[in-house]
Amino acid sequence: MQAIAAFVLRGRNQAILSTVGFAALALMFTPLGLFSAASIGLVTLVHGARQGFTIVVVASVFMLLISSFTGQVALGIEYVVFYWLPVWLLALLLARQVPLSLVVLVAALIGLIAAVVMATLYVTYEAQWNKIILDNLLPAFKDAKMNLSEEELKAFILNIGKMIVNYGAAYWVLSMSASLFLARWWQALLFHPGGFGEEFRELRFGVSAAIGALLIIVAAVIVSDGVFDQILMGSAGVVVLLFVLQGLAIAHTVVVVRKLKVVWLYLLYLLMIVLMPYELFLIAFIGLTDNWANYRARIKLV
Repeated sequence: MQAIAAFVLRGRNQAILSTVGFAALALMFTPLGLFSAASIGLVTLVHGARQGFTIVVVASVFMLLISSFTGQVALGIEYVVFYWLPVWLLALLLARQVPLSLVVLVAALIGLIAAVVMATLYVTYEAQWNKIILDNLLPAFKDAKMNLSEEELKAFILNIGKMIVNYGAAYWVLSMSASLFLARWWQALLFHPGGFGEEFRELRFGVSAAIGALLIIVAAVIVSDGVFDQILMGSAGVVVLLFVLQGLAIAHTVVVVRKLKVVWLYLLYLLMIVLMPYELFLIAFIGLTDNWANYRARIKLV
């Protein structure tokens, strides 16, 4: 990872190559898209807003040219608007000494706005959205020869389409945050080894954010119809993710303070996948209540 970070900072051409190259590779392995945005984040953190924005502009030209040749212009625009520019903005805030917790809250605010927009568009254009989902997914599921009738299969696919609307904003916030964290880690590897770990372990969003999250979650449970239901479901996904991050910061603190082996963290992340969504909710609950209980202070006293 240190070698990748050093290559990105070697010069403008290397930064552009990394940004566009990782975006192109993401077409085959999606997670590499995080490295693309992180390259912009790293340049912005180290060399400032102007240099970072220059990389965004030049890389966008190349990305749009490549995507037009491959017939995937929408995908090229998606990278520029939904990944590169937001991560550049978040890295700019972080470079100006805004605390990491507040920067992630800004990402969550962007996600909440996205949740409102997506829910409104979904309710307004539900029939068109359902048609797009069915046209794209129905043939693939039919080829999979699932043991479902035609109507059951359509209902299953439409439910997937609704889940995309409900959790799309949370996924976007996770992508932005992950790229930002990766950029900050790269910066720490080069200039302050261990610095990102210290910063991440201090992640705390505060009582006001916790109360706001509780109100959104309760409202999402109570409201069950119309556009407000969709808005609240999407918003709830964003705030749950927010406190999953705070819960993970607590877990990392436990490992460091108690001098546990790092394998415990690997096990935690593995269980998050295997036991989804139950463990996610548990970690989010720990992160949420930490704003009152301050678990990390208790850990340090042991």
